Parts: sequence; C-alpha cells; structure tokens
Amino acid sequence: MNLPLRPPPSLLIPPDVPDDAEPTPGREMRHEGAVFGTTWSLTVLRRAASDPANDAAFLAQLVRACGQALDLIDSQMSLWRRSSHIVRFNALAAGERMCLPEPFAIVLAKALEIARLTGGAFDPTLGEAAAQWGFGAIDCADSVANGLAFSARGSPGPVPCEIEGDEIAKRDGLALDLNGIAKGYAVDLVCDLVRSHPDTASCLVEIGGELKGFGTRGDAMPFWTDIAPDGDPAKATHRAALFGWACATSGEAERCHRTPQGVFSHILDPERRAPVESDLVGASVFDRECARADALATALVVMGAERALAFADAQGIACILAPREAGRPVLSAAMERWVDHG
Repeated sequence: MNLPLRPPPSLLIPPDVPDDAEPTPGREMRHEGAVFGTTWSLTVLRRAASDPANDAAFLAQLVRACGQALDLIDSQMSLWRRSSHIVRFNALAAGERMCLPEPFAIVLAKALEIARLTGGAFDPTLGEAAAQWGFGAIDCADSVANGLAFSARGSPGPVPCEIEGDEIAKRDGLALDLNGIAKGYAVDLVCDLVRSHPDTASCLVEIGGELKGFGTRGDAMPFWTDIAPDGDPAKATHRAALFGWACATSGEAERCHRTPQGVFSHILDPERRAPVESDLVGASVFDRECARADALATALVVMGAERALAFADAQGIACILAPREAGRPVLSAAMERWVDHG
C-alpha cells in the first residue's frame, strides 16, 4: 500500500538576511539538560581561532553560567518552588506589599505591557484559575470537575496589577502566573549570556520548544526550526531560519486535559477563567525577543483566528496561525514576507 507523500515544509527566511551571508568558521558543540520541568539545549559554534584543547572548558563555563541564570529565574518565578518570590507574593494578604527583585520585575513589566497591547488576551494574573484547572502547582484528583466548578462561580473581572517603583501590592484575588512569558525570557537571557563570550561565533538556545538563534552554522546554513500545526514534528508545514530571531509556539498540543467531555487547553480565557474555546489550536510567533514571542503566541490563540490575524497585521507581528479545522496554517502579512520564493 503506497501512502501519499507529505509535501516538504515551506521555507521561511527573514527578509533582512543578506543574500551573501558568509559561513561562520568554528567548531560546533552541544549541551542538553533539564530545567523548569522540561528540557533545554545549547548549540554553540566556538570561533576557529580559539584553542581546540580548551573546548571542553569553554562549554563547561557557558553551561555553568547558563545554569546559574536559569536557577535564578526558577527561584523567583516558579510556582512549584515554595520559597520562590512569586509563590510568596501570591500567599500575601490583601494590602501587603513585596519588593520585586530582578529579573522578576523585568518579566512582570513585560507581561503587563503585552497585556495592555493585546487588550487583556494575555493575562499574567490568572494564577488562581490555572491552579484550579490543574495547570498549576496544586494537585487535584479531577482537575476538569474542579475547574468547571471554579468557573461556574463566575469571573470577578480583571484584578488590577501595577508595579509601583520597585514594589507590587497584593490585591484581593490577585495571583500571578508568569509561565506564559518566563520561559521565553529565559531563552533571551541565556542567549545573551552565550553571545557575550568572546569565543562565541554563533549559537542556538532552546528551552521547552522556544528557540532563539544568531549567526550561521559552520556550513553557512542557518539554525532551523520546524513549525507543525498540531505539535507533531513529522507533520511540519514550515521550516524557518533563525537569523537573530526567536520563535515561540503556544497551543493545545503543549499541555491539555483530554477527557470524554472534550479537550481542555492550558491556555485560559481571561474573561471566563476557563480553558479557551478557540478556533485556533496553536500559534507560532517570530520576534527579536523570545519573551515577547512567548506571550504573544498565547494571546493570539485566545483571540481566535479572525481577531488574531487582524491584530498581527496591524502590529506587524510575524506569525503562523494553526486553524482547528483541517487546512493549511495561515500566515500574517509580516510572516508572508519570510516566504522563500526561490
């Protein structure tokens, strides 16, 4: 029985890449590890002029510095660490205040900025809803039943959240959840650390599927990422080059409850405080900042196809939207400019 051949992924090349890009000379090395309950990896090209005898020490130094940065983010923004700053803030009584350390303050400020930009489609204050639906650190025997009961009580409306100087006040009902942006920020931070080493020629950083790369590999090829509508890499429809760009994907395939009642996504509708009911199963966003791409990908799924495409075109966001109904993913106007017309 001959199965139909799946067409190869369409190539996407950033429009600002020069046609005469030169190969990056150097020696490629790789590290893989675990962080944030997922995996992370680093591919780095060390400059050819450096001493090959020190390659192991070079990589170890980078991995150690990256590990320290990742642990700092986890110690401040993880909902699974009881001593983290975000857990301690969520446990405060209404009216109490907390002084925000960095990078917590930086990430929260970025989250609130994108919340305003998207009209609330991205919301970093859904900590309680995420926990009640079984997408947080609270164990629940029946997350769907618990979540449905929680949502049935009705939404209290958006809870104000503002940074005042270097402090934030705990308001009644306010529970932060930065999972929709912290991983992207971690990619940015690690990539900056690796790039700052004088021996680094180019690199690719990946954390739980979010990526950022700069430069080329030794064969002049870019660092590529495949985009699959349903999260299955074997069904990738597009292959994009990361020349100084980050890519983040959000969708049902990442995390959900699959039950006889239906599929309940980890992406929450801020208005209903419940899993989003969207005609998009996923969205991939390309941006210079992985933190911004991470948060925008979530917001686009919340918006739904029509609103998301209009928003992306108005804001110049390069994105790929995966419709729930069968069909090829939709590219925003900015993403269309990446299409390699050969």
